Amino acid sequence: MTALALDFVSSTSPSQVHAKRVPVLVSKVPETLTNPLESLSSNDNFACSSQEQLCGEGLSAGTSPQAMLRELGDLIAGRQPAKVLYPLIATDLRRFSPDISLRRVRSIFNGEVSRLWDDEAMAIRMALSHRRNAKARREFARAAAEMAKKLAEQGVPLSDDQHQVVQSLSAEVRV
Repeated sequence: MTALALDFVSSTSPSQVHAKRVPVLVSKVPETLTNPLESLSSNDNFACSSQEQLCGEGLSAGTSPQAMLRELGDLIAGRQPAKVLYPLIATDLRRFSPDISLRRVRSIFNGEVSRLWDDEAMAIRMALSHRRNAKARREFARAAAEMAKKLAEQGVPLSDDQHQVVQSLSAEVRV
């Protein structure tokens, strides 16, 4: 080691002295085996793995707009390439936010935006919930039709009202 490097390492500059005097942060909650200490930095996403009741069902407070748009793309067209999904997602989002551009949708989808406007965030949430609800209704209609079919095989007749409900649900599946 050279003399200059040795002087630098052994020096007590004000910045090094200050760094040595910073007190160590101590948590007010002691860590135990039943209550492990968790520390989240400002960069960590808040995921609701153990706190599902606080964040709602299936949604975490830290869901990114990029992840939401990717899920929306999967609900719209399955496993299509992103180039195909951009206009489809933009069409869905324009129902709730007419001013959103295709370029903005692409940048949100790719995670290139640093800020998201309130109307864009609301449009993403609304479009995603609309698609999720439509998917759930289709699945329910399929299950009802399957149940009616199995009941007919077992010899249990449906009433006229029940038959009408099953018919209306099956018409919804075809649409």
